[in-house]
This record gives sequence, C-alpha cells and structure tokens, in this order.
Amino acid sequence: MKKVVSIFSTIFFLAIACTIALADPIPGAVLYLDASDNPGHADAWTNLGTAGGELPAADEAPELEEGKIEIPALGVAEQGIKYYTAKKSLQTFGGPVPDNPELFLEDWTLEFLCKRNGDFFVEEHHFAGFQNSPREGAQGIRLWILDGEHLDISIHAKGGKQGVQPLNIKLEEGVWTWLAIVGTNNKSIVAYQDGKEVSKQAGFEFKKALPINDISIGANSFSERRRTFNGSFAIVRVYDKALTEAEINQNIGGTFAVHPADKLATTWAKVKGGF
Repeated sequence: MKKVVSIFSTIFFLAIACTIALADPIPGAVLYLDASDNPGHADAWTNLGTAGGELPAADEAPELEEGKIEIPALGVAEQGIKYYTAKKSLQTFGGPVPDNPELFLEDWTLEFLCKRNGDFFVEEHHFAGFQNSPREGAQGIRLWILDGEHLDISIHAKGGKQGVQPLNIKLEEGVWTWLAIVGTNNKSIVAYQDGKEVSKQAGFEFKKALPINDISIGANSFSERRRTFNGSFAIVRVYDKALTEAEINQNIGGTFAVHPADKLATTWAKVKGGF
C-alpha cells in the first residue's frame, strides 16, 4: 500500500512540475520587447506590451544576431535564438523622449534576458534606464556596471538621485542570464538572477501619475547613450506590478520549455500571447 501511495505521490508532483515548466508567461507586461518578434528590427524595437508603440534606435540599432543561448544555472541550451548586440558606442534602443511609449508605474518588475560581451566601450557600462523626463530626479530607475561585471541600481525619487546600490548580480562575460528586479512601492527592491533571489533592499515611493518616458535599453538614457552596454539583449519586459519569485520562474519556464528533473530545454516558446 505504501508503495502505491509513493508512486501516486511521485506522479502527482511530476504533474505539478510539468504544469509549472510549461505554463504561459505572466500576462500584462506594459513593455515587452522580443528580438525574435520584431519586424522593424533595423529602425526600432516594437513594443508587444500593453503600452504599445516602439523604442526607436538611437544613433543606430544594435545588430540583430542569431545564435545559441545557454543559461547553465537553469539547464538551458537553445539554438537559433535572435538577440540584439551592441558592437560599439551609440548603438541602443530608446530614442528621443516624444518617440517612446509612456509607462505608468507604482509597483514594478523589470526582466532581462541578456549577456555581457566584454569591457565597456567608453568610460562606463550603462545597462538600461526607465525615467521621468524632463526633470531628472523626479522618478526613475537606472541600471549600470561600475566595477566591470556587477550590476548596480540608482533610483531617482523624492526629487533627486539616490545613492548607487549593489544588486548582487554578476554578469559574467559571454554568459546568458535571466534578471528580474522587483520594486514594491515604498517597501522594497528585490533582485533575482536565474530565478533565485540574490538581494533585497529598502524601496522608494513611485507615483503612478508621473510617466516613465525616457526609456533606454543599452544605456541609462537617450542623452547618455554613448556609454553603451557592451552586451546583448534577447527579451526585455516591464510590468506595472511586483511579480513573485514563483511568477518570475513561470516566465522563465514559459520562454524555455524546460522539462522536470533538470533536463535541457527543448523548445524556444513563442511568448506573444497575453501581451
């Protein structure tokens, strides 16, 4: 009898694992950029999210490439994936502010499927920025690398820049990784790398009425795009809500159909649905 119960328990938990692994991504991203689904790739990155619009190329678009994405921590190894790679300074997405979509955030989640390819092009690596324009300091999030490989965050709130804080995220050269940074209004900022929490710090107040319209992927802002991130982006998502660790892992499983028992991924899922 115990053997029968054990078998059914195993089947039950495997079924749950399969459901989680094959679940759709969390719907409702306000900004959703996928290099595998971007017909205007030479001029702009189309927003598949609910805010619509697109992010124009800055001076010029990063190069659209296709290759293998591996995330050792997740057991992912997938061929034939498209991604954008900056080859030099001034190759970013996020044009002059009037050309960008507007995001209205209070609680928020930022997700990136990305890798660092080498040292900075100019004097710094800027990674991404989501800010209110034109008044710097009103509200925003800046992500950058100060020591060569660790991603840091700087929040604009309360009318000025807050200090740069480490996220405990390491971007190893040439290694793909899934990042998520979650802000709960006035409470916390939690960072995840490859589905696991790596840091937590105090949060800041965000006012939903202030539009986030200075958006840049590969730099902190349009005006600082020369400090281009020497790296690649395959997917970028922004939610106007704080995702849980389980939901972040659901997004990973909805993109890479990873089988239970730590098997390699077998399918790159198209994740247009629900956005």
